[in-house]
Amino acid sequence: MFNSLRFLNMYKIIIADDHAVVTAGLCLILEDTPDLRIIDEVRNGDDLLRKIPDNDYDLVILDICMPGKDAFDALKEIKAKYPYLPVIIFTMNPEETHAIRMLKNGAAAFVNKETAHVEIVEIIRKVLTKKKYFTQYQASLMAETIGSKETPLHTTLTNREFQILTILASGMKNSEIADKLRVSKNTVSNHRNSILRKLKLTNNSDITRYALAHSIIS
Repeated sequence: MFNSLRFLNMYKIIIADDHAVVTAGLCLILEDTPDLRIIDEVRNGDDLLRKIPDNDYDLVILDICMPGKDAFDALKEIKAKYPYLPVIIFTMNPEETHAIRMLKNGAAAFVNKETAHVEIVEIIRKVLTKKKYFTQYQASLMAETIGSKETPLHTTLTNREFQILTILASGMKNSEIADKLRVSKNTVSNHRNSILRKLKLTNNSDITRYALAHSIIS
């Protein structure tokens, strides 16, 4: 049960998502919950990290794909500076792609945007009690990762490299990725070279085949 005393006030939530329609939809979902309110919304990770120090938020809801500082880096920085501030990853990405990595990096929950409204509210309430939320499928993925004798090569990638891997595998060019992430083309090229080296691959076609074979993309 969530803290009944806190219910008399209000839990303050900030959402970071570059799609205004997602934020509007989540606000509608929480309309009938007087103790849960989205009081701030930002469109990228950089603005999120600027907002947090000056506000007493109870929860961060974070989209996984945003311009500028991505969810991986934003989550890492939040958990380093504010370890008790819970973060829910709210995304359309399949669980196989990012869930385990995000949960291991400190996310309290990894929630698909198509999750039923009632369940979203339940997840938020559970996370606000400082507990983590896992679906049965996520729990099984975690167990497989822990029990596996062979560690996939992509687990050696940094969070940024893994993100660029998924984007490269979808067919985007270096220049397009640079624009999307607001970094230089040289930065993307350096990450790409590191990905190829770590995964023992040769080109972008190999990256796509690898990502499909390991269910990183579908």
